[in-house]
Amino acid sequence: MDLKRRLKAHRMLSLTVSFLALAGWGTFAYSAGSSARAQHQLREEVVQLKAAQDRLLAERTQQQEAWRDLSQLQAKLASAREEIAALAQRRERAKAQVASAQQDLTALVKRLDDKRARVSEARKVRVTEPSSRSSPGQAKSKT
Repeated sequence: MDLKRRLKAHRMLSLTVSFLALAGWGTFAYSAGSSARAQHQLREEVVQLKAAQDRLLAERTQQQEAWRDLSQLQAKLASAREEIAALAQRRERAKAQVASAQQDLTALVKRLDDKRARVSEARKVRVTEPSSRSSPGQAKSKT
């Protein structure tokens, strides 16, 4: 019986070790498959993250270009505002010159009118003087 017990114990030990070996290999296979799936998922995430990074870099580049364009437009706007201010000053000076020229013109027209009036009066005086001078002279010649 001792031999049978030993044999039975040996068989149980062999079955147990075989079962444990199978269980170990099964666990290893499951672990390897799970690890492969995890690696595959991680690789997919890395690809997605790289795509997202590329997209963000492109957006950043666009925003930087837009910022440069905005800065240039702001500079142009400031320049245009300065030019408008300078033109407004020139317009005000021109208005002042026009007003001054109108005043000068008004004064000249007034002087011209005054001179015309004087010339007209002088002509009236000259016209009336010769007729009064000619009347006595004509009287002499008639007599």
